[in-house]
This record gives sequence, structure tokens and C-alpha cells, in this order.
Amino acid sequence: MPARPLALLIVTGALAGSVPPPGTSLEGLRDEIARLRADARRLEGEEHGLLGEIAKMDGVLALRRAELEEARVRLAANEAAALEREGTVAGLEAAQARRKPYLARSLRALYTRGASGLIPTLVGSLSGAGGRDGVRYASLLARRDASRIDAWRSAAARLTAERAALEGEREGLAVTRDQAERAAAELESSRARRASAVARVRDDRAQHERAIAELEAAAAGLSRVVPGGDGAPSGGLDVRAFRGLLDWPAEGPVSAGFGPMVHPRFKTTLPHPGLDIDAPEGSPFRAVFDGRIAYAAPLHGYGLTVVIDHGQGIASVYAHAGVLEVAAGDKVARGEELGRVGDSGSLRGPYLYFELREGGKPCDPRGWLRSR
Repeated sequence: MPARPLALLIVTGALAGSVPPPGTSLEGLRDEIARLRADARRLEGEEHGLLGEIAKMDGVLALRRAELEEARVRLAANEAAALEREGTVAGLEAAQARRKPYLARSLRALYTRGASGLIPTLVGSLSGAGGRDGVRYASLLARRDASRIDAWRSAAARLTAERAALEGEREGLAVTRDQAERAAAELESSRARRASAVARVRDDRAQHERAIAELEAAAAGLSRVVPGGDGAPSGGLDVRAFRGLLDWPAEGPVSAGFGPMVHPRFKTTLPHPGLDIDAPEGSPFRAVFDGRIAYAAPLHGYGLTVVIDHGQGIASVYAHAGVLEVAAGDKVARGEELGRVGDSGSLRGPYLYFELREGGKPCDPRGWLRSR
């Protein structure tokens, strides 16, 4: 699959202590930050209700993570530049140390020749060709000594400039470290606010019931993006022939199965037409069969969501992702990575929500997936 633009990789996974991936560009990260800021402004004006508030917080979290990543990329670049400059300064200092004894001898020789009139004496004591050789020899010595002095002065000037530049880079490095620390603190603050909001939904009955009503409305939104027609079999294979043989979309135990769920505290009932798979945050989730991406974007109540049209009226849904690595219209093969597990739009933390639909209606995925 061709590489995706950064804008398609919507990162919501934990970044604390992470190292910027090889090839990550500052320009790309800054473009992503600008896009996420625009998304946050849009969500502020469009999203409403409890799920809308969670969506807004998810947007801010994504922005804070991108800002932290950008600060870390700048920090890595500044550290590399400072390290290279330190090597240059050390090399110049070593070269000057090697030149020092030769320079001292040259200065003594120049002083001696100038003070005692060595050159006139040498020239006057010789005649004919010998005199001419003496002049040339004396000139050669003078040029050599002058060259050593010039080299010392030039290197000293460069060393002074490099030391000043290194000091500037170290000061910039300290500023960038402070910015990265502030970005990390803002990310943790945003995480705490989101966790507090989710806790209120879990612990307050009125908020919980509002969330249920909104989730039921969100399910109608999912139905609008899930294809329900009898398309041609994707890739020449009929997915119906593989009933009971499909691979699981992610590793991890099933914490909630297909069918209505009863809340243990409030005893409210919520339709649950899929599986909750407790896959670790940041772990990959994959296509259960060949198909075409019908939807890959944030979806109200479901966070980052992927829908695959497998043909013959069969579609699969993967929700609450942390990263999407596909785009609408892509063709994918069985087992191909679609993204990474996260907690976008989730009211219970990181996990993968998985649905299978036949003719537009949810069906129990366990009847399609292989035993494990």
C-alpha cells in the first residue's frame, strides 16, 4: 500500500517517552498541527451533547500530541546540531594545540632574525650563486613562519565563532526542552480532563442515560456509512464462503459480546451489536477479509472508524482507533493492517469495537470468525 500523507495518520496513542519515527519532518508535523487546530475549532462549533464533548476533547488531545511530537522532533534536531558543533569545536581546539609548539618556534625565529639582522648577515657572507641560495632560503623560512602565524590566527577566529555558535545552540536547546516539557504537561492535563469527563458519565445516572440516548443516535449515523448492497465479491472471492474462517481483527480478550448489555450499576440496557476486544493501546488491528474501504474518518460516538465493504452485502466495522492507516477507496487484503488501537470516542478507555453487518444489519461476528 502506498505511503499515506501525514494528515491521514491521526495519532491518538501515548507518546510519553517515545522517539520521533525516522523520516518525520517538521514541515509535515506543522501541517498536521494546523489541520488539527482547524478541526478543533470546527468541533467546538459543531459537536454537542456528552459525546460531542468527548469528541472535542479527543480533538484537543490529538492536537496536544502532535505539538509534543513536533517539539520532540525539533529537540532531536537541535541536539544533533549541538553535538556536531561540539565535535567541530573540539577538532579546532585539538588542531590549535598541535600548532602551538610550531608557532612558538616560528615566533622565536622571526624575533631572532629581526633582532640580529640574520638575513643581511647571511646574504652578506655569501657571494655568487651561494648568495642567491641564501636569499631564497631566508625567504622560504619567512614565508613558512608567516604562514603558520596566519593559520593560527585564522583557526583562532573560526574557533571563537564556533564557540559563540555553540553557546547559541545550547541556549536554543534549553528553550526547546522547556517547550517540549510544557507540551507534555499540556497533554497530561488534557488527558486528565477527558478522564474526569468520562468518569462523570460512568458515575452519574443522569449523565449515563444521556450518553445512552446519544449512543443510540450515533448508531444511526454508523448505519449511514455502512454499505448494505449486494456488491460484487471483492478480489474475486466471495466472503460468504469463508463464514467461520475469518481471522480476528485484533489480539485480546472479548470483554463484551454481541447482544444487549445491562449496566451493572444503573441496570440500564444498551444495544451492543458488536464485540469489544480489549487489545492493547497502540497494537495493530487488521482487515478480516479482502475488500474496499468504504469509510475511514472520525465518526460521532465511535471515534476514528474504518468500514470495509467485502461485497455481497457484507461489511466490517472497526471503531475507537488511535491511528488510521487507510483512506476511503483503498483496496485492502485479508490481514492487512488498518490502524492502531486507541480510545478515540470511547467512554471506557482503549479497546477495539468490531461489528459485522450483513445486508446492512448487524450479525454476531463470532459466527464468522474462526475459533480461538
